[in-house]
Amino acid sequence: MNSLQQPQEIRDLKLVFDVFDTDKSGSIDARELRKAMRALGFKISKESIEDMIADLDIDKSGSIEFDEFLEFIIARQGDGRDVHNEIVQGFKMFDTDKSGKISLTNLKQVTRLCGVKLNEQELKEMIQEADKDGDNEVDQEEFVNMMLKTNLFNS
Repeated sequence: MNSLQQPQEIRDLKLVFDVFDTDKSGSIDARELRKAMRALGFKISKESIEDMIADLDIDKSGSIEFDEFLEFIIARQGDGRDVHNEIVQGFKMFDTDKSGKISLTNLKQVTRLCGVKLNEQELKEMIQEADKDGDNEVDQEEFVNMMLKTNLFNS
């Protein structure tokens, strides 16, 4: 399956997909998809999202199912963009108080603003997954390392 060969990477993408499938319909519409792509560090216009849905929406349902989302991510790998900068921009989106770290409070704010409904335990688990120094926050280096580990940004 191209460069996404690890089951964990696919599970990570499924988790991202499920987080942004805010109405739990099993598919992501244009609004949900744009939020997901921005959270992953992709700069993408509303028009590009609409074009992408038109291109990838095989069943013409007006939304993208997980397999279509996965194909798009694979296609975006290694396309010459500034990977580090995109990841840092994603970090800055979550670092709402400009502290240089993503706290549980930051994560709550961003998910609420995006209309993502996660309970406190799920948010804590997200922090713990990336937090390597045990301070219960995610600094920029931890965020970059976590995003690179997902293989989303590798060519």
